Amino acid sequence: MIYTQIHKRLKYNFGIAIAITLFHILIGYIISVSGFISVHPALSPYPKAAIILFVLVSIPLDLKWFATRLRKIADYTDYDRKVAAYIKYSRIRVLVILVGLISAIMFFFMRQMNDMLYLIGIEVIILLLCMPTKKRVESEMAVFAPDEDGYHTTE
Repeated sequence: MIYTQIHKRLKYNFGIAIAITLFHILIGYIISVSGFISVHPALSPYPKAAIILFVLVSIPLDLKWFATRLRKIADYTDYDRKVAAYIKYSRIRVLVILVGLISAIMFFFMRQMNDMLYLIGIEVIILLLCMPTKKRVESEMAVFAPDEDGYHTTE
């Protein structure tokens, strides 16, 4: 797979993640306006604490996990297997961040807790830092790519 194809696929996956997030913002707003789902105020601290803990624990663990997986990809012998694993691990990295973001968004709309806005901000920043730019993909693929340029040029 050519470097540009890998970058396009990762951009497509990231675009889907953004679309899913925007869809959940819309759903959360509709739930908020209609009052269809509500969390009892006495029970609010428990899901709030769970979401905060998930976000605070998942971000560093997810990024560390991705870095270690990236180093292990270099041990694979087949280049196509390396690329497939890289794309899969990139998807998992974005998915874990997306779970925390969507949880915080939905809880914000259900309980109107401004604390969740901080978590949403943190998750959005982390998600943007994981955005697949050409430079980022090139530097991540340099760990396992056979060429000195950091990417594989043959199909």
